Amino acid sequence: MPQHPPEVVDLFCGVGALSHGLKLAGCKIVAGYDVDGRCKYAFETNNDATFYPCDVSRLKAPEISAHFSGEGPSVLAGCAPCQPFSTYKQRYDEDPQWGLVRKFAELAVEVAPDFVTMENVPALLRYKGGYVFEEFKSLLEAAGYQVSHTVAECEKFGVPQRRRRLVVLASRSGQALKLKPNDSGYRSVRDAIGELPPLTAGATSDSDPLHTASALSPKNLRRIKASRPGGTWRDWPVELRADCHRRRSGKTYPGV
Repeated sequence: MPQHPPEVVDLFCGVGALSHGLKLAGCKIVAGYDVDGRCKYAFETNNDATFYPCDVSRLKAPEISAHFSGEGPSVLAGCAPCQPFSTYKQRYDEDPQWGLVRKFAELAVEVAPDFVTMENVPALLRYKGGYVFEEFKSLLEAAGYQVSHTVAECEKFGVPQRRRRLVVLASRSGQALKLKPNDSGYRSVRDAIGELPPLTAGATSDSDPLHTASALSPKNLRRIKASRPGGTWRDWPVELRADCHRRRSGKTYPGV
């Protein structure tokens, strides 16, 4: 008899990008939860699953468990809001959303799915001296999960971007899972979007509404033409430089 696909409930699902990746990998998405109700259409349309507008901090484990049929392996996936762990955000007041990482772990322990996966920014490993991540990991391990984590270099997974993401995989099977790069090799931006037709500033492609060029003033168009790869505003003629860079206080800032 054919095996049933893994069933996935996605917490903090947003528009469903993580769910869609799991769907493309052969999983069946059964539900998504997010506090932002505007995500409903995109999530449901792309993942053939029901979206539940819900604050995950108030979600109860039985509500999640009810989605799993038991026919296939169960997967609880999620990406707790990463803003509290960003270097930029930590310059300012503490973001109370950091507690959602623990909430995710608590729900996972109570639901007890076969697999748990979380994606977030690498800075989570260092937040509060590493306490938040270690607590998350310890809660899962105490419940019998084998937990592994990887800081994925996204360019090794076919993404045309130098981007780093923390990926956590947890399994109750007794064997730790490992994230391995695919064999597709590196892709450049040209590989990914090089076939799109060129556009003038402010125009949108007739065949692809997502292919849009920002509107630019005549001066900014001249600035772009005067720029060089890897350069800064210092490559521009003086008349194109911004007022802030003409002042003594701004001359040392090498903004790209």
